Amino acid sequence: MEEARVNPWIDFWNRPNAIYVNQRNVDAHFDCIVRDLREFVPPGGTKVVLDFGCGEAVGASRLADGCATLYLYDAAPAVRDRVRERLAGDRRIKVLDGNGLHHLPAASVDVVLVVSVVQYMARDELSDALRLWHRILKPDGALIIADVIDPATPIHVDVRSQLAFARKNGFLVAALGGLVRMFFSNYRDLRNRAGFAMYRQEEMLGMLRSGGFEGTVLPRNIGPGAHRKAFRARKLTKQARAAAE
Repeated sequence: MEEARVNPWIDFWNRPNAIYVNQRNVDAHFDCIVRDLREFVPPGGTKVVLDFGCGEAVGASRLADGCATLYLYDAAPAVRDRVRERLAGDRRIKVLDGNGLHHLPAASVDVVLVVSVVQYMARDELSDALRLWHRILKPDGALIIADVIDPATPIHVDVRSQLAFARKNGFLVAALGGLVRMFFSNYRDLRNRAGFAMYRQEEMLGMLRSGGFEGTVLPRNIGPGAHRKAFRARKLTKQARAAAE
């Protein structure tokens, strides 16, 4: 997400919010994501990785165990400032602002991670981001996009998934209260006003192909929402891209 664009979601994430109901929710959420990402960034590796839309990046130090360099980027300045302050002592991790993101060298990144981000991006923002990711990825690099919501998903499926995760991790009562607060919060109003990007599987694969990638659907999502989709994409060869055009 480019900072120059007007995106009301950036302002939402830039201010205090109650997306996570308590610290146990935060820890469980990021623990789950880090475990799932081990498949793509295994410990002991030396990959250069970009976590695009990193949020609070609570699991960044563990993820960095598989990285020579872990770049973290979030469009919300307040989030970046908190992450930069918290991780200042970890020399493997570099927190980027928009300028730093766009000045990453071409073909310098092994893996780009985009987890639970595309729902907050307008379609043209996603198209712009795909061009950026294509430029910075190495020829054999991988783009991982996860937590993509199908527009046919009933809201009760999302709620049931959240409550099952809360029950498993010991914060069910807090999660029930959080759902009530969310119903009356500015998050619900913002979701109605600003929209929530959702993509059918075929749409996301088409977006990837338009951005110069060949995408495949992963067998399972990354993170707590098992009903959502995740995709792995690699850069099309020049010949395949020419044929696609």
